[in-house]
Amino acid sequence: MNPETEQNIMTHEEKFTLNTLQTFTGYDFEAYRHRGEAFRQRQSGAVLNALQLPDSWRTDCEMRGEWGGAHPVHLRLTRADVAGLVVELVSPSSDSPLWCAVLTDAHTRSRVPLSVSYHFEPATLRTTLEKIAEYTRAGFTGDGELVAALRMGGHAA
Repeated sequence: MNPETEQNIMTHEEKFTLNTLQTFTGYDFEAYRHRGEAFRQRQSGAVLNALQLPDSWRTDCEMRGEWGGAHPVHLRLTRADVAGLVVELVSPSSDSPLWCAVLTDAHTRSRVPLSVSYHFEPATLRTTLEKIAEYTRAGFTGDGELVAALRMGGHAA
């Protein structure tokens, strides 16, 4: 655990805030995760709450390592109107200090980085997710069309 942020490790009664999510290091997230499934669920719930996603996005979070267990917070965001499209968001961990969001398109088997940052930036990610929703509603759902539109619009790396 990082001694500078040791006081940030929360008790079960304390609430996660956006500031908490933004100041936790990968080691802080790991320490909190190792306190048990309920604590890991609180972390994931806090991230989802900060994202304030519209109802058009479905959410799922890793609880027991079912997606590899490499990150304390690992979310999968999907849209009901577009099969095979997944946005994965992972928190910092002991192996990486970065928040990463990646779009996976099962039809093209492509993975496109949407954001990589040292800080959790829910407003920026929410804007990208809104753009994905806009593009898919406009019909950019064929092989590679969404990825091309996101890149041309500056919403993907």
